[in-house]
Amino acid sequence: MSVSMFAISEAFHSIWRHRFVTILSVVTIAGALFVLGFFLTIASNLHGVLSNVQEKIAVELFLEDNTTKVRVASLIDEISQLDGVNEVEFITKSEAMNRFAKQFGSRYLVGLTDNPFPPSILVKLKPGTKLAETANAVAEKYRGQKYITQIAVPGEIAKKLSNALKISLLLSIIWTIILIFGAIIIIVNTIKLTIYGRRDTISIMQLVGATDTFIHRPFTIEGSVQGLLAGALSAIVLYFALLGMKAILPALRMPTSIILYGLVIIGIIFGIFGSRLAVRRFL
Repeated sequence: MSVSMFAISEAFHSIWRHRFVTILSVVTIAGALFVLGFFLTIASNLHGVLSNVQEKIAVELFLEDNTTKVRVASLIDEISQLDGVNEVEFITKSEAMNRFAKQFGSRYLVGLTDNPFPPSILVKLKPGTKLAETANAVAEKYRGQKYITQIAVPGEIAKKLSNALKISLLLSIIWTIILIFGAIIIIVNTIKLTIYGRRDTISIMQLVGATDTFIHRPFTIEGSVQGLLAGALSAIVLYFALLGMKAILPALRMPTSIILYGLVIIGIIFGIFGSRLAVRRFL
């Protein structure tokens, strides 16, 4: 039997012989990974909500009534090339009146003989931490230009949304790092306790001349299997837990495949890392 086959066989035999301890280890690791996955999903939902609100922020350039189609087309093409601009839309006088009637009611338009609303160019911005800077840059660039009578800039709202997104991202990064370190500590110590009961086996293997690599291999495979099972368990529990929450909160976004598969991969990596670290203590 080759060394690799022996290591695999020994790892699975060990898992079966110590199945109760293995189950406890898998459940404990899965709990740590579940907390991490749940937080990442909530952070992703918060980021999505802020991004959706930011998508509604736009700069509006009001034009003179006699602005030519050529000039409008030129402005739209020029604005579309600016950094941070997501979409540019031309709103005619009649469309502007319809927008007003839809938002505030047609009763305010009763008795008007002429359309008082000017045509405009609506500049929709890309969501992100630089939303306020982009809005102000567009306004400064076209303020005072010919054919442009007025510019509506939601500067304060854009600034508050940008700051909210920055704070959200910063807190998400900080808490993710804290939770990852917490998960590492839990996983490493859990696997240490699992291997602690077999410290005599490690000593015997050393006495008969086994190399450190030979001793490491079955424990590394065992740790990776535990991490795989824990990661898969945490991903399944997280998915169905949030599926239940979605029945109460329909707007809740389910965890992305990156988060679900990421939990499995993180479980395997931490399982390998934890087992190697634990075995090294007894070598």
